[in-house]
Amino acid sequence: SEVDTSVVDYRAQPFRLELVVEGTKRAYIPDGLRLLETGDLEVVEIKKDRTALSDPSYALKLDCVAKVCELVGWRFRTIYAAELFKPTDRYRNVVDVQSWRLTHYTSSDLYHITARLDAVKTETLGALSDLLGGGPAGEAKLKAMMVDRVVRIDLNELIVNMSRMIDRL
Repeated sequence: SEVDTSVVDYRAQPFRLELVVEGTKRAYIPDGLRLLETGDLEVVEIKKDRTALSDPSYALKLDCVAKVCELVGWRFRTIYAAELFKPTDRYRNVVDVQSWRLTHYTSSDLYHITARLDAVKTETLGALSDLLGGGPAGEAKLKAMMVDRVVRIDLNELIVNMSRMIDRL
C-alpha cells in the first residue's frame, strides 16, 4: 500500500467490527483499510492461503463482513500471500522502492521534478535522477517521491533501466 500510487492513505487493523451472525456475536478486525485515489475505501483481509476459508464459520463471517462493507459503500478484498510476491520482478521493485521511503529530498528537488514533469508529462528515470544529482542518490530520491505520491514508476519490470519512463501523479 505504501508503494502503490493508487493508494492515498492506509491503516493497519483500523477498527473492530462486531456483528451477529446466525445468533452468535462475532468480532472482526480487518488487516488493512486503504483510501484509493478514486475516493473508494477498501477493507483488506490478508491470508497466507485459502486454507482459512475451509472453516465454514470463518468463511461465513468474512461473507457477512463483505456484505456490511457493500452496504456502506466500501470495497472488501481478500488478498493471498502468493499475490503479494508475484510477479517476482514487481515484488522486487516494491521492496526496492519501499526501502528508500525515508530518503530525504528538498523542496528544491521537488520543484525541479514537478516542473520537469509538468512540462513534458513523462521523463526517463535517468534524466530525472540527473536533476537530483544523479546516480544512486538521485534514484533514491525519486523512489522516496514515489512513496510520497509525487511520481509514478512502473513496477512491472525491474527498476534497473535508466531509460524507464516516469510520470507525475
